Amino acid sequence: MKLTAEGKIIIVIVLGIYALVISLFLMTPASTPLSFIIRLCALLAMTSIFIATFMTPFMVQLYKYFGKSFIKIHHVFSITGIVLATVHPIAFAIQEVNIGVFVPVFYPWYDFWLLAGRPALILIYVAVLAVLLRKKIPATWRPLHGLNYVVFFFGYVHGILIGTDFQNILILIVFTIMLILSLGALILKRLNAYKRSKKRKS
Repeated sequence: MKLTAEGKIIIVIVLGIYALVISLFLMTPASTPLSFIIRLCALLAMTSIFIATFMTPFMVQLYKYFGKSFIKIHHVFSITGIVLATVHPIAFAIQEVNIGVFVPVFYPWYDFWLLAGRPALILIYVAVLAVLLRKKIPATWRPLHGLNYVVFFFGYVHGILIGTDFQNILILIVFTIMLILSLGALILKRLNAYKRSKKRKS
């Protein structure tokens, strides 16, 4: 199957989302090269995770539009998100000369959310591991892989509380829309699963 007109439109939209995020990012100058990497990787990681999660209810449509399995398309954004989400704290650890930036903080409660990016990094790897072990844990890998939705939410809260770029109202609006769309995709995914289950039983 060849790439359809709808597929080309989707590619343009996706590239437009990345371009929009980068353009808004550039509105706030970085103080150092490391700061540039830290901030940009965080924003692009969240963007990639959003796209990866948002597409999940549309597996059939994506196959028709791109002529490729959903998994292959999904993995492009998932892997991109994982790599960028990993580079973000590594660059921050180098800047701070402190490997403690990887350690989650659970108390006090405000600090947990302030540093929610730390547990989010762990959860994203749990989600990846679940996919790799899906044949060994067939009953639980899907819920574990669904932690990507939690990862995005944690990253969103972390960005609001401590992120430089989320001080930009336009970035805040863009990622709030992403969060709403991601939650909407999750609801639609569960509804589709419920309909399929009901259809099989009938």
